[in-house]
Amino acid sequence: MAIEEKQPQGGNESKNSHESSHPGPAELKISAIGTDKSFPKGSIIVRQGDSPDNFYVIRKGSVKVFRLSSEGIRTDLTTLGPGSYFGELAIITRQPRTAFVEAEQDTLVTEISREEFEQLLDDNPPLARQIIRQLTHWLVEGDRRLEKQVVQQVRLREISFFDYVLILGLSLIFALGFNFYNDNQIPLIEGWGVPDSVTTISVKDALERYQKNELTVIDARKDGFFQQEHIKEAVNFQVVFFDLMFPMYRFTLEHKQVTKDSPILIYGGTFSRRFDVDLALALKSRGYDNVMVLDNYGAWRHAFPLEHKAVKPPPPMDLGWAEYLEWIPVSIFVLLLLPPVRRSPYLSAFCRLILGIIFIQFALSKIMRPAVFALNVVDYQMMPALGVNLWALFLPWCELVSGLFLLLGIRTRAAATIIGGMNIMFITGLANAIIQGFPINCGCVGETGEPVNWWKVLKNTGMLVMTIQIFLYDRLFVLDRGGFVWRERRI
Repeated sequence: MAIEEKQPQGGNESKNSHESSHPGPAELKISAIGTDKSFPKGSIIVRQGDSPDNFYVIRKGSVKVFRLSSEGIRTDLTTLGPGSYFGELAIITRQPRTAFVEAEQDTLVTEISREEFEQLLDDNPPLARQIIRQLTHWLVEGDRRLEKQVVQQVRLREISFFDYVLILGLSLIFALGFNFYNDNQIPLIEGWGVPDSVTTISVKDALERYQKNELTVIDARKDGFFQQEHIKEAVNFQVVFFDLMFPMYRFTLEHKQVTKDSPILIYGGTFSRRFDVDLALALKSRGYDNVMVLDNYGAWRHAFPLEHKAVKPPPPMDLGWAEYLEWIPVSIFVLLLLPPVRRSPYLSAFCRLILGIIFIQFALSKIMRPAVFALNVVDYQMMPALGVNLWALFLPWCELVSGLFLLLGIRTRAAATIIGGMNIMFITGLANAIIQGFPINCGCVGETGEPVNWWKVLKNTGMLVMTIQIFLYDRLFVLDRGGFVWRERRI
């Protein structure tokens, strides 16, 4: 169908120019052939994919020509009025029609069969030349339109360095600013500016004194880690609850006949937090001056006799409706098996909505209690101690800003990339915790969350797949870099 390959010229001027380029019905010498047909407004005269059996000349009214993709995206091509014709290209090429033609108002057309049209061309060489010229014009205009659309899509898909600077920069500014005014603020670096006056002892000397019962050994870690593995006869003073639990800790020391001058060995430091040093400083502040820590904080597992105990994972906490939303990404795996659905921009919009809600919900709870989330980061034992607090401040705000950008359609590809990167880190941390057997929860919502397990890994993998789908196919309801204008599905 020739008109199906036509590209819009833009405005009424182009439309009039197009109509004047066509010979009228009298010039086509069709007064004695064809059949007049009337179509009410909104009627489909020609359907995309139909066999090319007829050629049409518009006598009265107007029609709109458009294509409809398998994904439901409508592309308006042009509008035709009296004297225009359509359907010749499909007849000439004998290919199925490539567009819909819809009556824009009550329309009268002359319908000419394939045989009549071919006879008309044989009897009217000028008409054949006119059609060839018009087809050539449409092909040139089609190339120009294709180039414009390709450039538009490339610009839409571009991810500039500024996109990342914008999201990450806003996250950092909000994190530092909110922490400055937050009643629950934490230092950017744990222990920064606090004098470290704790005595250290070599592992060899500590083991000798331990074997002679000259030391009281205290584990400074959380109860779950202590129950899982600890030095024999050690007691557990969780430094994170020191101020609250000190009366009980003091009672325990008195029961063991430990005075403020007795030697006390504290262990439990990790790569992410020196719990041993923190507890030693806390006890010194309460008058226990003869406290010491190992010079090699991780060597106690290989040097001292240990007690082991199988520890059940923490019970799952109720996360509310956000917990059920997390299962939606798992179902995305099934949808991605269907190619039309996999490439659907509607699926991209749905993924943006779900991911945005999930990350905003989880971010808000962590933003208000950064110290608690910092301890969750420490539990994974993957972040250096110098970076834990800054990461605990920055990550929730990054989740919040990226989630908002996805919901609002701003820099969605960059936001999806950042959220995808965070999911890769989450998956890595979860897998490491499962392999190491850490008795922790995921820390998704501050102090609460789900136990780390492979189901949690599957959920995060589903979210990672959603970010990839957004990166590749998102193009609906987005705010373009060229201006805050909603992109419509109709091209």
